[in-house]
Amino acid sequence: MKKILIFLLFVSFHSFSQEVISELISNTSVTKNKRYISEDKSILSIPFIDDFSYLSPQADSNLWQDNSVFINRNYGINPITIGVATFDGLNRFGRPYNINLTGADSENADTLTSQKIDLSDVDTAYLMFYYQPQGLGNDPQLTDSLILDFSSGIDTLGNIIWNTIWKIEGSSFYEFKKFAYVFTDSDYLTDKFYFRFRNLASVTGNFDHWNIDYVKLDEFNSPSDTSELNDVAFVRNTPNILRRYKEMPWVHFVNDVVPEMNDSLDIVLRNNTLINQSIDYRYDVYKNSNLVYHYPVLGGNNSTRNVSVPPYVSSGLYSFNSPPVMLNHQMFPVSSSDSAEFLFRNSINTPPDDYKQNDTVFHVQRFYSHFAYDDGSAESAYGINVQGAKIAYEFKLNRPDSLRVIQIKFVEMNEDLDGNKFALTIWKNNNGQPGQVAYKDTVEIKYEDRGRFTNYYLKNGVGLVGTFFVGWEQITNDILNLGLDKNSIANQYMFYNIGGGWVNSQFPGSWMIRPVVNYDEALVSSIINNNELEWKIYPNPFMESTTIYFSEFKQRTISIMDITGRKLKTINSFNMQIDIKADNMKSGMYFIQISDGEKQSIKKIILK
Repeated sequence: MKKILIFLLFVSFHSFSQEVISELISNTSVTKNKRYISEDKSILSIPFIDDFSYLSPQADSNLWQDNSVFINRNYGINPITIGVATFDGLNRFGRPYNINLTGADSENADTLTSQKIDLSDVDTAYLMFYYQPQGLGNDPQLTDSLILDFSSGIDTLGNIIWNTIWKIEGSSFYEFKKFAYVFTDSDYLTDKFYFRFRNLASVTGNFDHWNIDYVKLDEFNSPSDTSELNDVAFVRNTPNILRRYKEMPWVHFVNDVVPEMNDSLDIVLRNNTLINQSIDYRYDVYKNSNLVYHYPVLGGNNSTRNVSVPPYVSSGLYSFNSPPVMLNHQMFPVSSSDSAEFLFRNSINTPPDDYKQNDTVFHVQRFYSHFAYDDGSAESAYGINVQGAKIAYEFKLNRPDSLRVIQIKFVEMNEDLDGNKFALTIWKNNNGQPGQVAYKDTVEIKYEDRGRFTNYYLKNGVGLVGTFFVGWEQITNDILNLGLDKNSIANQYMFYNIGGGWVNSQFPGSWMIRPVVNYDEALVSSIINNNELEWKIYPNPFMESTTIYFSEFKQRTISIMDITGRKLKTINSFNMQIDIKADNMKSGMYFIQISDGEKQSIKKIILK
């Protein structure tokens, strides 16, 4: 059980300072009021198949009796199909089984027991599944085993008699491996057969992870039953639609749609058969249950793109590269709303005998009032154990705006830091790094129920333009345990400073810090007379046209925005003089924002 990983950075004054990530002691993605399922349901017939591709964190109660394992798409690396069942040291509520245990021995932890299965009409059966240690979690040690048991009847007290069929010791990460067991024993081929997985782990936290995928129990007819899976499937969540963020404010998205969206989707499939498979692919975008966009465009709303997917064993994962799956920058209907939400659905049409549950993946693309690099789920805790150390997260505005709330997700660890103070800080941009402090206030760590984000309300709102940075300066040397999302990589925007200057974080992932914007004209107006760029505009006020004057030739982007910050037009120019025409603009106040790639500036203009 490896609880803490430390990155040591040797600095010029010959002391060591530390950037630290720690394994979690709880899992806040598990629903708080999970119902424990212990009763037998209707006797199941074969085939029994579960690939854990559903979105619920609980195991399917139609197939399994208990739900202490975590069903997820976060911990498995290159799974057989999308979704895995993760075994760890946490109970069904996502809490340690025994946080006060001091010994280092592995204890009984999670159990996943099947519902009753009828095998009485079968003379030979097989159970097949795939397993992986660690994944994106903590590596199980030699004593942290994964175990498979079969039932062989009932004892005199009415308890199931269990026989261990297979057991494997803990290890560091490796790709998913297959285990297949063919059996003819009459003790198992009954009308009351059960099987279960269980693990031995440290029960003091979210440690010693095992992932299992694609469990299948069926009648054995030939060796081909266990040599392949008849399945072509998605293996990852819906790829990012946005180029930079996971989520961003709608008003900033619609102000600059093209650079904010990816040009194409990285769709990845896995063909688990041994032959090429022909499949049809499509994606659809819905708003309020109404279809607003469909790919491929040609052929109408029922058209699909046909591809031949080669076997994974010979060619690995399949990606749509030639040509790629393109994203249309007009796929999201633009409106004047403050927020928007779209359902983005990817689907494949596979042969009739292919398992269908993993043929569709979707996510909700939210455009609210915050910026987010993370997906909302923390796989580790991040911190720095240096008093005076600073962390700063880079964000970029597409229009002038004001900041009033910072959301931060702290994760609870063994040491309770509730009430620990730090200096919440906002910096202006200085050539791509944190510069002048725009806001600073001493606040306290607060843990929200089930690990939700804590809202830190700024005492005074901050007007901002262009790039800014959000983070903190440490008052103590305590590790503050900020949530780290390992599935979303944003290191190019994550900076820390331990006294030797700003550098990027070395641990792949994204910090769980989200700035919330709320346009305030007074706050925005307070920043428009900055002098980061030297330029003049005359006349101002103007009637039909006005001219911007610069002192040198340089490539610049000039944006004209209305009083709400909505972008009306954009001009790219290398000239020293740029004419701005009124065109269809109405009388009133406007903003002109200018960027030369390094600095930005904004001023008011008045149209009479």
